[in-house]
Amino acid sequence: MELTDLNAAELAEQVRRGTVSARAVADAFIQKLELCNLPVNAFVYWNRDDIHLQSEAIQKRLDEGEVLPLAGVPVAIKDNLWVKDWPITQGSRLFEGFIAPEDSVAVARLRDAGAIILGVTNSPEFACRGFTSNELYGPTRNPWDLERTPGGSSGGSASAVAARLCPLALGTDAGGSIRRPASHTGTVGFMPSCGTVPEGPGFEGPDSGNSTIGVFARAVADVELVMGVIGEAGHIDPGSVGRARDGSPRPLRLGFSPDLGLAALLEPDVVRSVSAAVDRLRDDGLAVHEVTPRWPEFISESRIDALEKSALAAIYGTQYRQNKAQFDPDVADQIRKGLELTGVDVANALRFRKQLHVHFVACFETIDVLLCPTTPVTAWLLSEAWPSKIDGKKASVRDHAVFTWMINQVFAPACSVPCGIDCKGLPVGLQIIAPRFADHRVLATARHLERLVGDTLPPFPG
Repeated sequence: MELTDLNAAELAEQVRRGTVSARAVADAFIQKLELCNLPVNAFVYWNRDDIHLQSEAIQKRLDEGEVLPLAGVPVAIKDNLWVKDWPITQGSRLFEGFIAPEDSVAVARLRDAGAIILGVTNSPEFACRGFTSNELYGPTRNPWDLERTPGGSSGGSASAVAARLCPLALGTDAGGSIRRPASHTGTVGFMPSCGTVPEGPGFEGPDSGNSTIGVFARAVADVELVMGVIGEAGHIDPGSVGRARDGSPRPLRLGFSPDLGLAALLEPDVVRSVSAAVDRLRDDGLAVHEVTPRWPEFISESRIDALEKSALAAIYGTQYRQNKAQFDPDVADQIRKGLELTGVDVANALRFRKQLHVHFVACFETIDVLLCPTTPVTAWLLSEAWPSKIDGKKASVRDHAVFTWMINQVFAPACSVPCGIDCKGLPVGLQIIAPRFADHRVLATARHLERLVGDTLPPFPG
């Protein structure tokens, strides 16, 4: 087996034991990048000399007796998180040439744990799109089918892990930007409870406290390994509160909703794959009940649009007025709309968020974990900004994101786990959701599901 095929925990163990050196791991992944990144365009920056320096420093620490949980493991970083002395652009011409002055907390913690910061992965401008392309670096392609998108906004990180260009990657998620690309690329994508991973120092994101840093991996155990490193409270981020645990020893009660109570458009292959995975959980003895969550009347992502648009306008409104041509046209339109919003518009969005929270908490009166599809459709063609049809019916711009956005608005954890393949040979993901700070419930269920369905999934075709 090639080094690039090993999971993070396996790599770290081999490096710690001295079976392989950190430099050998670095060279294996550099070679993989040089051979395989170009057609996928997952990475937009890496530096061979820097990677070698990192690997040599890690080896020295190991030789001196340090215990490093991520010894020599390469990790990719999304292009909206700071990596010291590296170009970080947020996929925007506005930040072309920007060099990060320091590491974000998450990146610094990865370094402390012995990880190799391998490179920077592609992102749409300001992470504000459901597919991954920008005017600086172009589109990222889905390794399962290079004519299709990995989704967004963390599509570069998802494709990097899926293509075995790295075993781990960080992304950000403010409306599904980790979970949906994970579903589309057959990877595990975990969004922890908001506040679990400290944000900053770095760029101000266009969100209202609902974005979080999370992890892509090919195995749930690797996600848990990384979260043990980056998931502790930090003083820089006022919203960071660390990890909470529910010590209840009783078996988890699972609830399954094929459409999350939203009467959403759904591809039949998605329903089939997700339902089959849930049946496997039932057959293994878990209590799984059909549920239909109740949501506020007139539930729609459009009712919280004012939060992102107003944040974009607050951060970039001045630059927009000076020269709107320096922005992606879609982002420029969002900024324009944000400048037209009133305080009442923003307050109404926040009031709706509160309603969502009340209804979401009610979902868990009789269950501990909620299961549903991650996305209603598999990866679509690069020629479309969003899937124009779902199940043969006309789809709107955000119908592909129908099952993810509200989880961010209530600050809860969720994970997408591969659960099947559609008739086109594309991955399907199952989303696992729990109340805020019940992250361990999500990961425990993800581990269980992975054990049951892992051997039924075809290997990555690349």
